[in-house]
Amino acid sequence: MPPETIEFYEFGDFRLDLSQRVLLRGGKPVPVTPKVFSTLKQLVENSGRLLEKNEMMRLIWHDTVVEESNLTANIKTLRKALGDDAAHPTFIETVPRRGYRFIAAVTEPANGNGLNGGPAFPSANGTVEQHRPATLRPRVLIGAAVLALAAGAFASVYLLAPTKADSAAAPILSSTFASEQLTTNGTVLHAIITPDGRNVVYTDGFGGDQSIWLRDLETSNNVEIVPPSADEYVGLALSPDAKFLYFVRRPKTGTAKDIYRVPIFGGVPTKIAGDTEGWISISPDGGTISFIRCPYTDEENCSLWIADAATGNDQRRLATRRSPIRLGDNKFSPDGRSIAVAVGQSQNQSNEFGLAEIDIESGAERDLSREKFFNIRSLAWLPNGSGLLLTASRIPTKHYRIWEVSVETGRVRPVTTDSESYDRLSLDARGDVLVSSFARQDFQLSVLNGKDGADRRPLADASQGTFAQNGRIFFSSIMSGNDEVWSVNADGSDRRQLTNDPADDILPTAGGGDLVFFSSNRSGRSQVWRMHADGSDQVQITQNEGGLPLSVSKDGRWVFYRHGLQRTLWRVATSGGHEESVFNKPLNEVAVSPDGSRVAYFERKGRTKVLEIASLTDGEGAWTFEIDDQTPAFNNVAWMPDGRGLAYVLSIDGGTKSLWLQPIENVSPIKIADLGPDSVNSLSVAPDGKSFAIVQGGWKHDAVLIRGLR
Repeated sequence: MPPETIEFYEFGDFRLDLSQRVLLRGGKPVPVTPKVFSTLKQLVENSGRLLEKNEMMRLIWHDTVVEESNLTANIKTLRKALGDDAAHPTFIETVPRRGYRFIAAVTEPANGNGLNGGPAFPSANGTVEQHRPATLRPRVLIGAAVLALAAGAFASVYLLAPTKADSAAAPILSSTFASEQLTTNGTVLHAIITPDGRNVVYTDGFGGDQSIWLRDLETSNNVEIVPPSADEYVGLALSPDAKFLYFVRRPKTGTAKDIYRVPIFGGVPTKIAGDTEGWISISPDGGTISFIRCPYTDEENCSLWIADAATGNDQRRLATRRSPIRLGDNKFSPDGRSIAVAVGQSQNQSNEFGLAEIDIESGAERDLSREKFFNIRSLAWLPNGSGLLLTASRIPTKHYRIWEVSVETGRVRPVTTDSESYDRLSLDARGDVLVSSFARQDFQLSVLNGKDGADRRPLADASQGTFAQNGRIFFSSIMSGNDEVWSVNADGSDRRQLTNDPADDILPTAGGGDLVFFSSNRSGRSQVWRMHADGSDQVQITQNEGGLPLSVSKDGRWVFYRHGLQRTLWRVATSGGHEESVFNKPLNEVAVSPDGSRVAYFERKGRTKVLEIASLTDGEGAWTFEIDDQTPAFNNVAWMPDGRGLAYVLSIDGGTKSLWLQPIENVSPIKIADLGPDSVNSLSVAPDGKSFAIVQGGWKHDAVLIRGLR
């Protein structure tokens, strides 16, 4: 994330706000995706200069290989947002076979007190600033005089600069951005830095056998602390003296997560607590550990606990939340008197995650900020306790940025604005160096021929996909830089983007007619939306708590969806209106039969995993099929078009995936194809029952070392 020397540009009646990554017209936001925003940013920053297509693709997509059609689509979308005409352009000129040039006059801010007498313009936060004409050029180093002007221009806008106290608490906040990627293999999920800033402890092998390593940052020497095993690591922490490492892990095929303690240079791990989640923290004196337990009951969804850090004894519950609210990452304050914890829920895709502080002695709680997020992944206190850094996403921006929260004022500001999605955070004791992991998704939509598992046709990068009755496939993808709904023919031809909104548009499902239904949180939480197959006439049809669409009834009258908070099965008329519950059992994997009379789902009965089929009329089970020695993959069950069988995905010991067919009138399932080790995000059956749309892939995780955030 290179530091921005300019915070916003203006052209016509538009403002391009770089700090908030938003395009404004007359002070009102204009919806654009992150990649479209980046396209406009590059054009404006190079105003008057021809940008070659290859150069633009490199600047916008960095090291990702994309087709030229992606750039063309971005330019088309951008012209639409600006109201520009390609034949008679006001803003973007096309230079045939070469590239594009921004031709409108552009201004940039001069200062914030109006001394130059330039024209005033309302900013995103309501203040008025004045501007001067600007001659734009590629980003270069600027002199001290210009830096002084810039500092004067933005001193009153708290989002743009850390306070002196914060900078003193963490020199990283006042140091120029400098980062070093520590890993590139995509298998490092967790990384933490030692208090002295000299070493990094990290897990390696995500997706396979995992181990824990220690790296000396000065020599780049790596030492294995914990040898490889099939267990999955879900959390790391260090004692303040860096003599002991704490980690949370679980068996690959199990759900129980346990906390272990091991000497930093290796040894036999000792289990100190069980049935926990991955978020742990060690007190400044090294004597106490905090952790989260989530029984996931109505009365106790998640709770914050503390215990003796060496033995796990003297466990005490500090705070609890009822469903659907959960507790996440938690960190002891520098003085050891309180614990900051992430609190909220994101099941309905809304901004309902906040930050609380809990006093250890009294249990008293207070909100650290009124501002909310879609989700908060990780926390790190500034050394003097004046605030915290956190990784969080706020709708409509999908990326997980690094943010700073002031304890005194509760103000929140983003300190990264790049396109990376940061995950875990770890800050050294002086606040000089930060280690973070970041994630990139790598899933692909393919059509699989049911008669030959090796016959697979890749179509596009995607998150979910579904067949329509006419054989066309509708899918959600981040190809444009944001979750949008697309469509494509089963042979890969005629690919089209159907939605274009800064919010998340996901999980499309189509019926027999021209209508497509999808989930979007553009109104603040996940609701079911309807549109025509060409993307026109997008209308919200659920109004209450909404949810995620699953299927459309054969007669085209109903859309079945999973409730956003309760995870029960509901339906709403395709024209909108009354929303009603049809199956009152919380489920993660569920599919409604083509005639709308039955529901299929996975569940556990004692030690046995079963595929259950129940009637939607009376809720009674009609068929039960036991599943032996394998694990049902998440949300991957689909009815065959004739309603006489079910296709589903199984996973052997959490590894190799396979596709199966379970005829309703036959006890024995039929194996269709091996799918390999990658995760399966979605499964859909073609109308003729002979092929399958499968979205499969995984997440790539790496670690980065950051020495400055200014």
